[in-house]
Amino acid sequence: MKKTNFSYYKVTKFNSIKEMLNLAVRDAGDKIAIKYKENNNKIVEVSYSQVQQQTIWLGAALTEMGFGDKHIGCIGKNSYEWILTYLTVLKSEGVYVPVDKELPPNDIFHVLNDSECSIVFYSQTHEDMFMNNMEKLPNVKLYIGFDRTDDNGIFLSFKKLIEYGKQCNCKKYQELESDPNSLKLLVYTSGTTGIAKGVMLSEHNLVSSVYYGLQVSTVYDTCLSVLPYHHTYEAVSGLLVSLHKHSTICINDSLNAVLKNLQLFNPSYIYLVPAFAEMFYTKIIKNVKESGKESAFNKLIVDSTAITPVKNR
Repeated sequence: MKKTNFSYYKVTKFNSIKEMLNLAVRDAGDKIAIKYKENNNKIVEVSYSQVQQQTIWLGAALTEMGFGDKHIGCIGKNSYEWILTYLTVLKSEGVYVPVDKELPPNDIFHVLNDSECSIVFYSQTHEDMFMNNMEKLPNVKLYIGFDRTDDNGIFLSFKKLIEYGKQCNCKKYQELESDPNSLKLLVYTSGTTGIAKGVMLSEHNLVSSVYYGLQVSTVYDTCLSVLPYHHTYEAVSGLLVSLHKHSTICINDSLNAVLKNLQLFNPSYIYLVPAFAEMFYTKIIKNVKESGKESAFNKLIVDSTAITPVKNR
């Protein structure tokens, strides 16, 4: 078969997640990195510089408390707080352990124990479960609630932790460095063939996925972030790739709101799996048929597939 010549996309080289975010702040500090809706449906916008600063405050607090090199778990819905925790740990000497929020309690306890987590960040829906089962998680020293407003023993407020970090020595956290080939992200399988097992990823794995992935497939200016963050596909491609490209990540607040959020945020790209694509297709076809525009729609499909793709990059 004849070899086809093609050019790669140009991608800025980087060697760590810390360097990746530093470059983003240098080149696009004032650009909006993340958009999300609060409970009152108000849209919040956070710039790259603000994201970077908040990771420093959160990291400073964790480092000051002796957790700068520990395994840190996180369970909850897609949220800005989840992303902030993720980036903070990736920049530290610690290991990040994302946990599927849909797992039954005993499976959650297994993942947190097997991964040797010292801290767990969590959403409100999991608070009672943790409070009533602390004896099943003997290695966990602190629980950080994204939605908590006060501190209660070992259950602390996420917002207060960041406020505490503002008063800490940020330099300690900023000087932390990891071996790029050591464990950085520990992702557990779905457990369809038995008990969930941890997949070990190094920072080098993450950096390589972002850098080489963007060379062969680019992204654009605005992303609607839909897939669960505990999935590697969304955590790496949906988040890290978008951040290195200096895109704006719009957080989808619920599966039922996907179509509304597509209209609200008007994204230029979205990462999906086949089940989501099928759902979109089914709803689109249903609306087209109900509006009596099926013939015109089919003609537009034929016209669109006849367009010659752009080869120059």
